[in-house]
Amino acid sequence: MKKDLVIDDDIVKNKTLYKKVNDIKKERENEKEKDLISRRKNNIISFFMILIIIGGINFFSSISRFDNARMLEKGVKQISILVISLFIFYMTSRTKIGDIIYKIVSKPAFRIFILVSSLIIFCVIAYTPSESLFPTINGGKGWVHIGPMSIQVPEIFKVPFIIVLASIFARGKDDKKKISYWGNFKAAFFYTIIFAIVITVCLKDMGTAIHYIMIACFMIFLSDIPNKVVFPAFFGGIAFIPVILYSVLHNSSGYKQHRVKVFLDGILHSNYDREEAYQIYQSLLAFGTGGVLGKGFGNGVQKYNYIPEVETDFAIATYAEETGFIGMVILLFLFFSLFVLIMSVANNAKNYFSKYLVGGIAGYFITQVIINIGVAIGLIPVFGIPLPFISSGGSSLLAISIAMGLVIYVNNTQTSK
Repeated sequence: MKKDLVIDDDIVKNKTLYKKVNDIKKERENEKEKDLISRRKNNIISFFMILIIIGGINFFSSISRFDNARMLEKGVKQISILVISLFIFYMTSRTKIGDIIYKIVSKPAFRIFILVSSLIIFCVIAYTPSESLFPTINGGKGWVHIGPMSIQVPEIFKVPFIIVLASIFARGKDDKKKISYWGNFKAAFFYTIIFAIVITVCLKDMGTAIHYIMIACFMIFLSDIPNKVVFPAFFGGIAFIPVILYSVLHNSSGYKQHRVKVFLDGILHSNYDREEAYQIYQSLLAFGTGGVLGKGFGNGVQKYNYIPEVETDFAIATYAEETGFIGMVILLFLFFSLFVLIMSVANNAKNYFSKYLVGGIAGYFITQVIINIGVAIGLIPVFGIPLPFISSGGSSLLAISIAMGLVIYVNNTQTSK
C-alpha cells in the first residue's frame, strides 16, 4: 500500500515537473515570437521612414530650380501632406483604432458599401462640369481640388479595393462557410472589372485601371484558387496584351495612341526620338549621365524643365541622375526589403483576411514600383503612376501611409499563432 502511494506521488510530481517544463518552453517561444514581431515592426518602420527621407531629399532637389517664394510654397504643401500622412500612419497602426477599423472593413457589407460609394464618387467627379473643383489633368479625371490641395481619388481607393478583395478571398475560410474557390474567383473578377471599367471609361485613366488589375492578379496568386484556373487566366491575359496595344494604336487618338506608338518604337526599334518620345528620351539621358556615383545632390540638370512631371511621375529620373548606379541599387534594395517584410507579415497572419489584406498591400506596393521604374526606363508605356515615397504626389503618400499603418496593425495583433 505504501509502495502504491509512493508511486502515485512520483507520478504526480513527474506530471507537475513536465507541466512546468512545458510552461517554460511555451513562455520562451512566446517571448521569441514577441521579439520577432517587435523586430519586424521596427524594421518596417525604419524602411518606411528612410524611404520618406529619401523622397523628401529628392523632392527638395527637384524644386531647387524655382525661386525662393515658389520653393517655399511647394515645400510647405509637401510638408503638410507628409505630416498628415504620418499622423494617419500612426493612428491606423494603433491597436485600439486598428481594432475598430478591422471590425468594420472585415464585414461583408463593407464590400457593397465600397462598390456603391466608389461608383457614385467616380461618376460625380467624371460628370460634374466644374473644372475648378474636378479638374482634368493630362487628359484624365479623378482629381478633387480643394483650396491648395489636390487629391487623386482613385489612388486613395486602392486601399479599400484591396480590403474588398481580401474579404472576398477569405470567404469560406475565416467564417467556415461553404463557398467554392470558383465563387470567390468570380466575385473578385466582378469587382475588379467594375472598378477597371469605371476608371477607364468615366475617369479616362487607363494607367490606374491597369494598376487595379495588377493588384487583383497578385492577390489571386496568393489565394487558394488552383493553378489550373489561375495560370490559364494569367497567360490568357498576357496573350491579350498585344490585342489591347493594337486596338489602342489603331482605334484611339491623342495621347493614348501616342504613348503606345512611342513604347513600341522604343522596344522594337530602340528609337527614342527627341520629339516623339521626349519624356522617355530625357529620362534615359538622366539615368545614363548619372554614372556610378551620380552628379551629387542638387546637381542634376534634367529637372530644369527638361523632364515634365519631374517631381511626380518621373521623380526617379532626378534621383538616378544625382545618385547614380549606387543610389539606384540602394533604393531598389530598400524597396525589395520592405516588400519582403510586408510579405513576412502576410505569411505569419493567423487568419485569411489578414493574410490577403497584407499580401494585397505588398502587391500594391511592389507593382507600383515596377510600373513607375519600368516607365522611366522605357520598358512599359507611360502610365502616370507615382513611385511610392519618392514621387511628390500627396494622394499616393496618403494611400501608402494608410496601407503601411494596416500592415503594422496586423503585425502587432494578428501574427501570433
